[in-house]
Amino acid sequence: MRSKIIGTFVPISALTSTTHENGTFSTGLIFLDWLKKTQQSAWQLLPLYQTQLEPGSSAKHVPSPYKSYGVGLDPKYLPESFVGIYPSQSEKKEFIKTNNEWLSDHVFFCALRDYFQTDDWRKWDEGLKNRNQATLDHWSDQLSKEIDTQIVTQWQLHTAYSLLRKKAKELEIMLIGDLPFYPALQSPLVWANQNVFQIEKNAKMQFVSGIPDSLVAHFGRQVWGHPLYNWKYKEKLVAFWKMRFRYQATLFDNIRLDHAKAFFYYGVMDSTHEQNDTYAEGPGADVFKELIDFSQKNNLSIFAEDSGESIKDLRSVLNTLKIPGIKIFRFGFMEKEKKLNIGYAKVHEYPENTVAYTTTHDTETLLGYLQNLTTEQKQKLAEEASVTYDKEDKKFAKILRNAIIASPAQTVIIPIQDWLLTTDRINTPGTELSVNDPNWNFHLKIPIEKLPTHF
Repeated sequence: MRSKIIGTFVPISALTSTTHENGTFSTGLIFLDWLKKTQQSAWQLLPLYQTQLEPGSSAKHVPSPYKSYGVGLDPKYLPESFVGIYPSQSEKKEFIKTNNEWLSDHVFFCALRDYFQTDDWRKWDEGLKNRNQATLDHWSDQLSKEIDTQIVTQWQLHTAYSLLRKKAKELEIMLIGDLPFYPALQSPLVWANQNVFQIEKNAKMQFVSGIPDSLVAHFGRQVWGHPLYNWKYKEKLVAFWKMRFRYQATLFDNIRLDHAKAFFYYGVMDSTHEQNDTYAEGPGADVFKELIDFSQKNNLSIFAEDSGESIKDLRSVLNTLKIPGIKIFRFGFMEKEKKLNIGYAKVHEYPENTVAYTTTHDTETLLGYLQNLTTEQKQKLAEEASVTYDKEDKKFAKILRNAIIASPAQTVIIPIQDWLLTTDRINTPGTELSVNDPNWNFHLKIPIEKLPTHF
């Protein structure tokens, strides 16, 4: 039997230090030391890609990692010590060859973005928007120096990250990534693959990604705004997803497959008439199984987000393939009805083949959650979790955290705020703003060097 995996969820951007740059891959190196000191063996991160620009901005990126370019690493993570390091010609050639599937479109897109002062490719020259080959060739020649600069930046980023991954392997710490189901509209992945998305000829989208409102929806109606996949091009989309998995395998040991139920049912949100929101059928079990098998052959383990509604088919396939789902204790009470959800509350009955969380990046922290419950609800939670209730929320939060760690779940991931028992949130779904979004800006108030090592 494998030894139990206990890990921490914290974005690299949230890390602060007294000795290293905040929020870079170099900060991550010393965070690995903290994980080892606390006898942990996993670190879950948010997506590391660059995100789309705010509307009307030529420089400011939205903070949400789920509105991302989907490939490539974000320059904000580059340590200063790597800024002046350049690849040799052979190193650059090898980097281009190894990453040929995504790199050329990515660096070209970023060069065009900087030239036109927008990553909304729908506003670029018509030939670029429609990817006319003669136009692409012209702009590729005109921006050759800028494209080369982008290649070097990505080489620097991947070289710096490789040190983080190397150290993690030496310390036997698993790096867990997060693969968003959809890339942003304003991304190289969508620009280069427009034909496999539901984008109209005028480049507009009436229907976009999200989740319709319902009695069991944890956060109510959500309009995310990504272009939807056009699954009538199934073969091309399978190849597209395999490219994404191949890239993930170069960065991580394991990934959380975000919104995995969309392979079976996905939200279709009408951006103009809410009453037209609906669900549509995804490609189903055959495609999902093919992609899981492909990822495993590339030494990339996967677990799937299987919370919410319309997940029966997903869970059936997960059970067949022995792929872990997740359990999030925060969902012990339903968001709207505050009705007890036994499946999340009975931590001592969690399946072994699952990844258990106290809370997630989208919810209150464990302490914040308890502060929003009545005494009666907290006592009911204690009863279902088979733990002793304590009227002091911090003590009760620690009791529950320890119970989740001791659960049968093979893997337990604790957000850093739940180790520290704070109420600092990362994101509040449904409150995102297109400009100056206050979400996704969480930073640790304690530097890594002063984090506690006993809990």
